[in-house]
Amino acid sequence: MKYLVEYVRIQFLELLRLPSFFLPLVALPAVFYLMAGARSGPLAGISLFSYLAFAIMGTMMFQFGVGIAANRNDPWNLYLLTLPASSRLRIGSQLLTGLVFAVLFALPLLAIGLFNGALLSISPAGLGMGAAALLIGGVVHGALGLALGYWLPVRGATPITSLLYFPLSFVGGLFGPVDLGALQVLHDFSPTGAWTDLIAGALAGSVPWRALLVLGIYFLLCGTAAVLGYRRVEQTQYR
Repeated sequence: MKYLVEYVRIQFLELLRLPSFFLPLVALPAVFYLMAGARSGPLAGISLFSYLAFAIMGTMMFQFGVGIAANRNDPWNLYLLTLPASSRLRIGSQLLTGLVFAVLFALPLLAIGLFNGALLSISPAGLGMGAAALLIGGVVHGALGLALGYWLPVRGATPITSLLYFPLSFVGGLFGPVDLGALQVLHDFSPTGAWTDLIAGALAGSVPWRALLVLGIYFLLCGTAAVLGYRRVEQTQYR
């Protein structure tokens, strides 16, 4: 456990010293929410939580998908690969670091939601369950980001991650409910669609088991791909 905590601390301090990393991820969701997502009435709470999911997803996918791919050949990262730490420890610490930053990046949105009353429109029980749903989806999309980071080529990481980020956000309904007609299955079985369904159910005080199952399957697939990708990078460098 102490190694996990130390890895999280090191990665947190490393990223905290990079304003170019955290400033866009703090500002973009808040600006999008103010421009298009701020609502009143019964949809206020779910709209706020959808944009919170958008903020968390951006943190997880770009921190891992782009950040890891770009830093794979960094001297510091190459040194870390020589340390006697398992792939599960490294990946677990990266997920925890991402969640810590995701919580920090969600604070501006929460402040706006408190100011416009969206946060107060949700019951205390709904807030607790909604927060749990956000964390579950954050872990799943963190695993997706890790898989992208360890498998994508360095020059292709940014465009490919961007190509996935915004379409997944739209199909999943993070910018608002969408009617895809005959293609609605894309929403139901996409990771972001399952995430928004889980959030909507949690805010209403229920658990959509299908959405939870879909997210669990994505976590297993993406987590396995991330571990295999990490081992591939490790063996490429040092075996």
